[in-house]
Amino acid sequence: MPYTVEILSVGNELLLGNTVNTNASWIATQVTNLGGKVTRITTVADNLGEISRSIREALERKPNLLITTGGIGPTFDDMTLKGVAKALHLRIRLSKAAVEMIRAHYARRFPNRRLTLAKPRLKMAMIPVTSTPVSNPVGTAPAVRLTVRGTEIFCLPGVPSEAKAIFKATVSEVVSARTHGMTFVEKWIRVQGIMESSLAPIIDRVMRQWPGVYIKSHPRGVEATGRPNLELHFSISSLSRLKARESVGGAVNDLKKELKDSGARITDSA
Repeated sequence: MPYTVEILSVGNELLLGNTVNTNASWIATQVTNLGGKVTRITTVADNLGEISRSIREALERKPNLLITTGGIGPTFDDMTLKGVAKALHLRIRLSKAAVEMIRAHYARRFPNRRLTLAKPRLKMAMIPVTSTPVSNPVGTAPAVRLTVRGTEIFCLPGVPSEAKAIFKATVSEVVSARTHGMTFVEKWIRVQGIMESSLAPIIDRVMRQWPGVYIKSHPRGVEATGRPNLELHFSISSLSRLKARESVGGAVNDLKKELKDSGARITDSA
C-alpha cells in the first residue's frame, strides 16, 4: 500500500493569486522523491470554518500524513491551529516548550536585547492539546505535530524558507521511515512531429508492457514548422532503485521503437 499524503495550504493570498503556491509544489516533490504518494492538494482561505472543515474532510479520507502550510504566525488571521483544534474538538493551550523555542529564537536573533513575549508572540505558542511543538530552525513560530486516528499531522509555517527547513529537519525523516526505502525514478523525453491523439494508443501499449510505469504526455505547443511538440514523463515507485531504472529505461526504449517509423523526432529533455 502506498504511503499517502495530503497537503492543505492556507492563505487568502494564494486564492487571490498574489502569491504562487510554491510550498505545495516543493513539498509534493519532496514527498514523491521519498517514496510517498501525494493524493490531494487543497487551498483554503484564512477562515476558521474553511480550515476546520478541510481538516475534517481530509481525515475522513484517512491519509497517512496531512501537512498544512500557513496560518501559524502572530497575526489575527493566522488561525490554522485553531482550525485544527476546532475540527478535532480540542482545546488550545499555551505550550511551555513552544514558548522556550520562541525565546531561543529571539535570543539568537537579538543576542544583546531582552525582548518581552507580548500577546502576539505568545499566540505562536498556543497549540492544540495532545499536540507537540516542533523546532523551527530559521523562523519564530514552531511547527506543530499530532496524530489523529492513524493520520499524522504537521502544521508548518507559510514562509517558504521556514517550511522547507522544518520539512528537511523533521518531516522528511518521518516520511522516509514510513515508506521503508521506497524510491522514485523518473525520466523526461521530448517527442516532436506526432499528434498527442496518435501517441495515446502507443503510450497505452507501452504501459501495459511495463506495469508500474506511468507515462504522462504534456503538449508544449507547436514548432515554427507546425510540428507538434510534446514532452513525456515516465515515472515509477519501487523498493528497488535498480529495478525502477530498468523499468523506466525499458519503457522509454520500447516507446522509441514504436515511433521508429513514424517520422517523429525524439530527444532526452534536459
